[in-house]
Amino acid sequence: MNAALTRLKALLPKSSFARNVAILAGGTAAGQSIVVLASPVITRLYSPEEFGVLAVYTSLLGILSVVASLRYELAIPLPEEDTDAASLLVLSLGIVVFMSLFIGVGIWILGDYIIRWFNTPALHAYLWLLPLGVLMTGVYQVFNYWAIRKKAFSHIAKTKLNQGIGLILTQIALGLYKLGPLGLILGQIAGQAAGSSTLAAIFRRENSQAAEEKSFASIRKVAGRYKRFPLLSSGSALINSAGLQLPALLLAAFYGPQVAGWFALAQRVIGIPMSLVGQAVAQVYMGEASWFIREKPAALSFLFSNAARKLFFLGLLPIIILMISGPRLFAIVFGPNWWMAGLYMRILGLMYLVQFVVVPLSQTLNLLERQDIQLGWDIGRLLLVPGIIVIAHLKGWLAEYAVGVYGIAMLVFYAVLYWLSLCNLKKI
Repeated sequence: MNAALTRLKALLPKSSFARNVAILAGGTAAGQSIVVLASPVITRLYSPEEFGVLAVYTSLLGILSVVASLRYELAIPLPEEDTDAASLLVLSLGIVVFMSLFIGVGIWILGDYIIRWFNTPALHAYLWLLPLGVLMTGVYQVFNYWAIRKKAFSHIAKTKLNQGIGLILTQIALGLYKLGPLGLILGQIAGQAAGSSTLAAIFRRENSQAAEEKSFASIRKVAGRYKRFPLLSSGSALINSAGLQLPALLLAAFYGPQVAGWFALAQRVIGIPMSLVGQAVAQVYMGEASWFIREKPAALSFLFSNAARKLFFLGLLPIIILMISGPRLFAIVFGPNWWMAGLYMRILGLMYLVQFVVVPLSQTLNLLERQDIQLGWDIGRLLLVPGIIVIAHLKGWLAEYAVGVYGIAMLVFYAVLYWLSLCNLKKI
């Protein structure tokens, strides 16, 4: 085993950026390969309608969890001293706990309305799991950014693998017992918890001294120093996430959970793996870009453009294959009930390619402390992109046409974000 690991390490790229991307992408690809390879089993244990319930749950989770720590976790890699970074970590964890409790109260008060708004009565019995999901996701995000600060990319890669294994084993085991949407939702939570415990253990083992040196005064100091993250980034991130997640919620509300289930499987097969591999690039890019901003700001534009070019060529081939053969492949691999998911994949292919290039680099404006520009872009997308689905519904268009116009609008907005980031990089 040691000899095999040594040979694998020798195959990794020599440059630090490419090597770290390879490590993170490898761990992410392994974890998501497990998810994708197990999907033919999952789709035979759960129906499209049950996948639709999961889609609504994960969309709500995606909107809420993005502000679980009010974006203070993004600042953890930035301080020069570990004591300040540890104070940010403690502050972030405290906010995560508070936000989870706050969301729990909100679910207790508004649960019935949420079910009616999104046309998913089957979710009613499982809404109480939403605050737990926010807690697990928020804790993972906080420790993940500490690992980014330490450039512990191999540890992050292991958590990606653990998440994939935990998710699939739980969903398959509970699916065999015919637990329906509960099995899918608990699998989602189990996967996130697996990654959180691993990174938390690394922090306690390797950084206990920095954690012990924290104080209330230091927490208050870093809260003030990085206040632009909760004041601007959190609002921007919430709007950004809502722009991403509202389409699935609107599809469920207007066309039923079955359509949302087809849409969710298309995202699982290509959207989620590509975005998570992109996250591996994003985490390495953020670690490298933070250093470039401090030491060599003029070179950051080259890092940005070079990463974008490599991402484009990496994602091009799988997108072409799925756009050509998507419906037939989905029907063969996942069963005849999932043919429409393959059609959605064909419709959204170009959008996913542009998303794969732009999203990993989308923290550039935050790193340049131009959260105002990011906020304006997010507001524009939130107002226009989901609005297109609403218009499609009001005009009586079929679901596939609604998905198509959504894909075109998203492609345009990602291209605009890329241009805005590049323009601001050139200014430094």
